[in-house]
Amino acid sequence: MTNSLKENNQNINVLELRNYLLKPNSTDTFSSYFNKYFVNPMNELGGYTLGQFKISGVNDRFVWFRGFTDMNARVKFLKDFYITGPTWKKFGSGANDMMLNSNNVYLLRPLNNKRINSKILKTDKGITVVDFYICNSTLDKVINLFETTYIPFLKTLSVEDISLWVSEMSENDFPQLPVFQDKNLLVTISNYKDDSIYQSKQKQINGMHDDLKKSMQELITTQNNLILLNQNSKTYDK
Repeated sequence: MTNSLKENNQNINVLELRNYLLKPNSTDTFSSYFNKYFVNPMNELGGYTLGQFKISGVNDRFVWFRGFTDMNARVKFLKDFYITGPTWKKFGSGANDMMLNSNNVYLLRPLNNKRINSKILKTDKGITVVDFYICNSTLDKVINLFETTYIPFLKTLSVEDISLWVSEMSENDFPQLPVFQDKNLLVTISNYKDDSIYQSKQKQINGMHDDLKKSMQELITTQNNLILLNQNSKTYDK
């Protein structure tokens, strides 16, 4: 099985959402370096690269997803890649020279431990939106609201390319790479063909019924998102 087929046919139970701050105007250079030296070796070792993104209008950010079949596979990969493997020893300093900060990382698992196939994450659609919902002491209620009301509402708008995640709260057994683990966090990852479709759907979502909007406002402490340009898509230049 080729690396491409392998990475697109995995049941992902652990996801790192990695958001790097780079030196100014180095996103394209870093992306080329990343693809040339790291993607294939990581996939071979079981750390699957499931999306690479730019942030619209931002020239110093590189966002990417790395998936694992479970936490045991994650720690084995991290040791094999960063400690004993030849790739990072040879090319890691070149990557570090372009990065100012690489610690903005969320460690996530699928909601209700439902395995997410990697082909759902490694999409060829142009826009990927990551929504972060902080729900202080209300996470269970928010999850119930999403499952019973909000997600069914999105499906009526034909927004179906969406997955739900919460923090993986198992110990980060590779502390050399820090991660955010917030027990009050719910994350959705959704994909849209292009920006015009995303904007159109967003207008429809904003027109949700007042009762649903009020329920979400009452239960969700804060909400923010990342609107990402998919570098795997032909919709946008890399």
